[in-house]
Order: sequence, then structure tokens, then C-alpha cells
Amino acid sequence: MSAVREDDFPGTAGPGREEPVADLESALRSLFRVLKQSRLHALLLGRAQTDLDRAGVELLYALYAQDASLRLTDLAERLRIDAPAVTRKAQQLERAGLVGRTRDQADGRATRLGLTAPGRAAMDRILAARRVWLTEVLGGWSAADQAEFARLVRRFAGDVDRHLEAPHVCES
Repeated sequence: MSAVREDDFPGTAGPGREEPVADLESALRSLFRVLKQSRLHALLLGRAQTDLDRAGVELLYALYAQDASLRLTDLAERLRIDAPAVTRKAQQLERAGLVGRTRDQADGRATRLGLTAPGRAAMDRILAARRVWLTEVLGGWSAADQAEFARLVRRFAGDVDRHLEAPHVCES
């Protein structure tokens, strides 16, 4: 894997730019570029001995993190994608035996989706592979640096989420 360099992203720093924000923008762009690589996805799923696409992993993870079944509409909202896309992916995962459908007890017209035992086992393997990979990547970091990085990432993610949820007035 080649190293990501500042000059891979022209225009992110320079005169008139606030350096800390420009540095952060460049660092985030580099991070997202590396994390979105299909090689990383393939590496982690290979280690987990699981054959899923990214959308399948995201759907399984949403159910895993919830630790309960979800209505398809709630799952679509949580994943921030449209309900028909969730339905199609759920059908694929159901055929693979990774998720199962049940009727919603509160609303018999609605369907709930939950992990099956093989679906939970697949997520356990994926998360274990990711933890091993992160341990390898962060091997040269002190425990204090790792903890501080985790704290700052959680803070940043929370701030981004709150910012996106807040109503904004378009400035002209």
C-alpha cells in the first residue's frame, strides 16, 4: 500500500486557509480514502472467512449493534438509505441465512428483521478481524495515544452527527 501524501490533495492548504482546519481536512480525506479501499474490505472479510459486500456488512452491523430485531423502515432510517434498498439487501441476506424476518407484534402489517445465529457469527468474525487489524495498525502507538484518538474520533463523530441533525439556514 502506498503512503498517502499531502500533495495527493492539492488545494487543501495554503494562503488564506486556516492551517489546523486545512490539516484536518487533508487528514480526513486521506483516512477516508484508505478506509474505503476495496483491498481493506477484502482483507478483513478474507480474515473473517465471510463473503459479503459493504452494504451487507453495514446492514448486519446495524442489527448487531442494536442487539434486537428492527422494522425495515427503522433499519433504512438508521442506515440512511431508502427502504426498497434495505428490502433488496435484506432479501439477499435472508437467502444466505444471515437474517430472518418476523412479524412486528405491535403492528402485524410490519416486518422486523433480525440476525440469525449464522449472521451473528459472521459479525463476530468480522469484528474480530477488524480488531486484529486495528491492533496491527496501532501497534506502535501507546495505550494513552490510542485512548486519546478514540476519544477524539467519538467526539468528532458526535459533533458531525449533531451538526447534520440541526436545522441550518442556507447562506447566500
